[in-house]
Amino acid sequence: MNEVKMPRLGVTMQNGTVSEWLVEEGESVEKGDYLFELETEKSTLEIESQASGVLKKVIIPAGEEVPINTVIAIIADEGEEVDLSSYTNDTPASVETAAATEQLETPKEEKPQPQKQKRTGGILPRARKLAKELGVNIDNIVGTGKNGIVTEEDIRNASNPTSDIPVKERITLNNVKSAMADNMLDSWRNIPQFTQMVSVNMENVLNVKKEIENVSLNDIIVKAVGSAVKSTPIVNSKLEDKEIVIYDEVNVSVAVNSKHGLVVPVIKNVESKSVSEISTEVKNLAQKAEDNQLTLEDYANGTITVSNLGSLGIETGTPIINAPQSTLVFAGAIRKTPVVNENNEIVVAPVMTLSICYDHRFIDGVAGAQFTNEVKNTLENITIDDLL
Repeated sequence: MNEVKMPRLGVTMQNGTVSEWLVEEGESVEKGDYLFELETEKSTLEIESQASGVLKKVIIPAGEEVPINTVIAIIADEGEEVDLSSYTNDTPASVETAAATEQLETPKEEKPQPQKQKRTGGILPRARKLAKELGVNIDNIVGTGKNGIVTEEDIRNASNPTSDIPVKERITLNNVKSAMADNMLDSWRNIPQFTQMVSVNMENVLNVKKEIENVSLNDIIVKAVGSAVKSTPIVNSKLEDKEIVIYDEVNVSVAVNSKHGLVVPVIKNVESKSVSEISTEVKNLAQKAEDNQLTLEDYANGTITVSNLGSLGIETGTPIINAPQSTLVFAGAIRKTPVVNENNEIVVAPVMTLSICYDHRFIDGVAGAQFTNEVKNTLENITIDDLL
């Protein structure tokens, strides 16, 4: 007999959800076959079976969030007798499955008491969270998801059953957008943030870009941020309990748009890479994002974030920190702008607005200004040698 346990994927993972069992109870499975889909806060991954045999029992149904190392199924040889009582008796209370369909006998001498309608399936973790936020009692909700699972749409319908407003469309958040929603809400609620904005003359950057093939403005900005961190390392950090953790390497989370949503994979050790190496990695990660093939390792260990919406025409913004990081650099569009040069002459220059958001719990305005100005100066004085 082999116990199938909820795996840990990444050091920060504490819980996981089986989004779908790919093998039915009673079916045979070979070691290496895909057994189930695991939903994490970052993505959905297909998990391979670690043993061959028959899937004797699915203990945790699809849609239930459980801690890592929880036994979620049993695999055994076809003719092997397995005592499942210890597993089924200890099934978490949140797993509301077949027990919900049992009929309760009413004593003949008593009047039948009205029974509370129960669900036949589980409830998605996000739906449970939404129910708590909206004050919805989940006990009487009949799920419309697979195998009777209660979805977020079921919760919304239950919270506002008499709405007369016509609905054009309902869009369920995919895993990427759901993870972004949770992370941004956590950041906004728990991290006091402030943003500094500064205008940057991008003339040098544009000239240097012409001399290096196949690199983008974003690649150069990522490299400049990696270089600027050296002078103000406190921005390359996070707050952990009552301790500031400052990292020794600069791992830049780069905002990448794809048909599946905005994701932020990580370029590791930016400070030691050339802009051409950074450009290659960004292109590879963008393609993986488009193909929905980013792994947990691609997202792991980011220390500071760069978001560039300049190519979409956005000139400036007030970004939200990518928790648990402490700093996010937002680059806007370059605009031809009249400026006064050193000779007090009005000239037209390519100007970009840089907006940098900081964790105000431990980064004050002076420390933020040091880094903001360092990024500005790095970009305005950049040379080819700085990028190689």
